[in-house]
Amino acid sequence: LDDFFWPDGHIRVTGREYNGLLESPCHQRGAMSCLSCHSMHKSDPNDQLARGMRSNQACLQCHKEMANDITAHTRHAANSAGSNCYNCHMPHTSYGLLKAIRGHTIETPDVATTLETGRPNACNLCHLDKTLDWTAEHLAKRTGQPKAKVPPVHQTTAASAVWLLNGDAGQRALAAWHMGWEPALLASGSGWQSPLLADTLTDPYSAVRYIAHKALVKQPGFVAYKYDFVADEAKRLAKQKEAMGIWLREQRIKIPLPAGPVLLNAQGVRDVDRVQTLIRTRNNRPMRLRE
Repeated sequence: LDDFFWPDGHIRVTGREYNGLLESPCHQRGAMSCLSCHSMHKSDPNDQLARGMRSNQACLQCHKEMANDITAHTRHAANSAGSNCYNCHMPHTSYGLLKAIRGHTIETPDVATTLETGRPNACNLCHLDKTLDWTAEHLAKRTGQPKAKVPPVHQTTAASAVWLLNGDAGQRALAAWHMGWEPALLASGSGWQSPLLADTLTDPYSAVRYIAHKALVKQPGFVAYKYDFVADEAKRLAKQKEAMGIWLREQRIKIPLPAGPVLLNAQGVRDVDRVQTLIRTRNNRPMRLRE
């Protein structure tokens, strides 16, 4: 079951969205159903979201009291991705169709849950350059709850980098996809992800390599970068070296400050020892994420 569900029962592969709905408070204590947001015919065939349901209107059907001052709840700018209900309460934590899919269980970001289950939280899937410790501190301030204790690696290293280089294959796929997700790039900047994604071009799983390449071409300087995710190992290593060269030549990269969490220093030089430690201790357990 580990290849179908996260340890707390949340789905981690697509095709089981109804399971996610059944676990949602909005369904268990409210009237939420699939048809609250989806329509067979009056919808985009890509995801069958009904007209108007791509916005916060989906949630405001029931949570009408928040409509006049959404930022009081989200604490993000009104028109930002952080004020999109879906992004905080239904993040992309399932894998399928060679991409990340929304999990379909309504939840609230929680660092303790992330540490217990391994499931990435919404905050760090958008704020890619931040650590779990950063998220724990901000959530504690907002909720008044005690700050979650995080292990040393999550005090010093961005959660996205840990998941990408050190996580299991499912976590690596999700982290790679979010490094090409437009809302995350707006929140976290772009360019610093390039060497991390280049590292992932030699991942043992072809699906992870495919997703990493899709994210890499959204980074500065990589729009024309070609890569065959099923090429033999020697060719993949050569393309990885080429990608590192492009990153080193790219001058439009804005280094996040502090830079340490994304495994760089203030001058943009990689902390190779930390990178290699994460890769060397990666969770390489065999996975078959059956959709």
